[in-house]
This record gives sequence, C-alpha cells and structure tokens, in this order.
Amino acid sequence: MSTSAQSKLIRKISFQRILEQTKKEKVAEASLIASLPNYTTSSFDSDSWVLDKRSDKAHPDRIAFKEFKPMGKTGIHLAKLFAIIVLNRGTNNSIVNNLHKYFVFLSSQNMNLLQVDKKTFSHYSFWIEQQRKSDGEPLKEAYKHHLLDAALRFHQLMNRHSYISYIKGVEAIENPYNRKSSDSKYKVIDDQTLEVLDDHFSQNTTPLHFRVAYWIMRLYGTRPEDTVNYPLDCVKQLSDEIATIKHAIVKNSKSDKGIDYNIEFLNLKEPMQKMLFDLIITQQKNSNQLQDSSTQKGFLLTHLHPINHIAHVVSTQRLGQYLKKVQHKLLIPDSKRAVPRDFKKTAITMRAENGWTIPQLKHFANHRTYASLDSYSAPSEAFMIKEQRKVLMAENKLSDRYVFKGKIINGIDVIFEKKLSENPRAHKISNLGYCPDVSGCGNHFECLGCESLVPDKDLEEYYLEQADRYIKITEKQLEIGDKAKAKDSFHLSTLFASLYNKVTNTKKGGNDGKR
Repeated sequence: MSTSAQSKLIRKISFQRILEQTKKEKVAEASLIASLPNYTTSSFDSDSWVLDKRSDKAHPDRIAFKEFKPMGKTGIHLAKLFAIIVLNRGTNNSIVNNLHKYFVFLSSQNMNLLQVDKKTFSHYSFWIEQQRKSDGEPLKEAYKHHLLDAALRFHQLMNRHSYISYIKGVEAIENPYNRKSSDSKYKVIDDQTLEVLDDHFSQNTTPLHFRVAYWIMRLYGTRPEDTVNYPLDCVKQLSDEIATIKHAIVKNSKSDKGIDYNIEFLNLKEPMQKMLFDLIITQQKNSNQLQDSSTQKGFLLTHLHPINHIAHVVSTQRLGQYLKKVQHKLLIPDSKRAVPRDFKKTAITMRAENGWTIPQLKHFANHRTYASLDSYSAPSEAFMIKEQRKVLMAENKLSDRYVFKGKIINGIDVIFEKKLSENPRAHKISNLGYCPDVSGCGNHFECLGCESLVPDKDLEEYYLEQADRYIKITEKQLEIGDKAKAKDSFHLSTLFASLYNKVTNTKKGGNDGKR
C-alpha cells in the first residue's frame, strides 16, 4: 500500500486494518499506543486519561477506565485500545464511556468477549430495556441507542483481535433504537449570530486553517468530520471564471480509502465562492510545506500546533473547541452559540426556505435517504419536505435499487429500470454504463453525453479518474492557448463527473445521510 493510500485510511482506522499492515498483534497494539501522546499527556497505564490537556478548557475531557473493571485487566486493555482508535478516527470519545455498560452486562452474564455472537446483542438490548435511571424512570431512547451502538462499534473496530470473538457481518446488525430525540439537538443559527461569525472569520487575524474550515461549513453545510478530511488537492482552477472543488464525505463511506468524494464547480465571479477559493489556495501552499513532517499526509487542513509545533491535521474536537472559544470572546449568548453541526442544519433550512425541492436538498446534503433530511430542517421546512416526499412517492420516483440481467444497479430513473428489465436489446457499454436500447438511438457514437446512459456502480473510480484526467488536459490546453480543445476537454470532464456524482449520490442504501 502506498504512503498516500495509507494516509487516507487514518480517519477509517480499525484494529483489523492495522493488523493487515503489521501482521503481528503486539506490533499492531504498539503502533496504536504510540499515537496516544497526540491526544493526552496521560500514560496508557493510567486509570483515566485527560484529553487535550494543553487546551484552555476549564474542564478537560476525561476517559475513566475504572468502569471497565468487571471484565478484568484484559477488558481494560481492550477498552483502551478501542479508545485510541476512536480518538484516531476523530470520533466523539463519549462512545468509550458508553461502552462500560456493555462490559457490566457481559460480567453479569458470566461471559467473556470470546463468547460473544450476534445473539448476544439481542440479549444486551433486552438487558438495556430493564435498566432504570436513579429516579426509577426508563432510559431515554437516544441513550439506549448510544449504549447498543457503543457495543456494536467496539466489535466492528476491534475485529480480528485474538481476545475478541470474530463476528462476521457485525456492521450490518441493526440498532433498533432511535438515536435522536423528537427535537433535534442541532439548531438553525440566527442571522445576527451568523453576521458576527462571518465578520470574524473574514478577518486575517483568524488562523487560516480555521477560516478555511469555517467557510467550507458555512457555504456547503458540511459535517465537521467531512471538513477536516478535505484532500490537499480539493480545488482546481479551469479558467478565470470556473474552478472545481472536491468535497470529502466520510460518514458511511464504502470506499477502501475510507473517504468518498463529490465534485462541484465554483463560480469565481461570485464573491463568496471566490473568497473560499483564494483561502484554500493559500492553505494549500501552507499545507504543502508541512507534508514531509506530518503524520497525516494529503489533507488540506494540515497546520503546525501553536505550542508543540508538530504538523498535524486539525481534529473535529479542536474545530468545535475553537468555535466555542471564538463565540465566548465575541460575547455571543450561550443560547445562540453554534456548534459545527449547526451549519449543516442552517444550510439546509435556508435553502428550503428559498424554494429548493427535496431532491435538490438531498443532493446538496449528500444524504442517502429523504427521511434523513428531517433532523436537519426546521419544523416548518420539515413539514414541507414530508409533503414533497408524498408527491414523489405517488409518482414512483423514490426507487433506489434496480436489477439488470441479474445484476443490481443503482441510481437509475424508473423509466430506465423498465427499459433495462423488459428490453432484450438493452446492453452494457464497456467503460461507460448501460444502454436501455441502442435500436432507438439516433446518435450511436455519443453515448457519454446521452441522457439515457445508465451509470455502472462498478465504474465509480474510473469515472472519477477520467474526470480528473480531462481536467488536467483542459489545464494544459489552456496553458498553450488552445481554448477550443480546452472547451471540449472540459465538457468531457463534466460528463464523467456527472456519471460519478450520479452513481455515488444514489447507490448507497441505508437509514442515514452521507454528510
């Protein structure tokens, strides 16, 4: 595996992946433990870890391991390895704290981690249902979701460790509990707060990597975990008026790299988009100079830590901390302060208010399902989205999976589905996709630009490679002044990018959004 490929696995690290690279379990463990100083000055053997001790937080985060004692020293050791993986992935460390209940359950059943199978999680769910809060009230639905999710994630991320049973398909086990309460914990940021924040992050006095992160979230409503994973080469200029931006999508990624991408165009005549483009170009130059010394290579938001001067990628936790610190200094009231995820809800709601349709919102948010938009829209907009969904359902436009001669295909219109399944003349076109019926085609040699062409999910990476390839060709042709050929090459790039976006935006089934 190349160094570049390894660096892209950082955010999707698991014990199995480390084991595949090192081949020996003790070496895999040692490599994990060696990364602990990136997050705490506490030693691996400490009963509790104080996270980000160098920050100016009044109450630093802690992970206490005394709660894992029911499973003995081995259980504590495994819980600590799991905690490091969680920290390396930039995931909220509360998942580690939620795991201790699972260990208590296993201890109460006189079970060890080598005896766990798929049925164990059903028993654990039943046990969770019997638990009560100190006042005798049952546990909230969201908390039950987090408890079961912690157990499932533990087995997913620690798979292949010799002290834990290997459970095939554990990632497909469904969590029956709703992880969100009836009221979303994310809010729409009010106009006055946005105005204050926009003004602050427009000033050069703000660290550049935080400015870039802010404006990516502000303009595109990205999740914090997506924001910190933007690739170093995320923007490319095609002309004085147009550039491309490659968005990172980490959540539920199906790529071997652990990160999916979505290509969009930047209008360099639009002031806000031009400002973001210029900021990213400057950040690219800074990040490029740090690549040799950084442990995480190929990421846009690489910077030097202000205290220890170590090159690293800004974490989601640090992003939230900085935003909180800024709002405190700007005297924004507690009730109005934003967290990074609020930018996603704000972006979706603002667009809904301006008349965007539900398919447009789903595409913008990079969500797998229409239902997942509900938690990111204000009540009135959520109602509007549900009403639009009813119309779409009535028109049979929500089908996501199709079969073509025994093969599952994703991302096709229902008309194409019918043509492919019922027409014996429908066929596959090498390196392009599927043709519903060439006998009804009047332009046999223009398949790439044909609206009827159905993308092949197996060609996802090929589409992306071709889009990038023709962008590079466009750049070279513009350099020598051949604008006519550059225009044609740019058109080919957009066609391949369209196929890539179509198959990636609709191919992945599931119950949650992508970004």
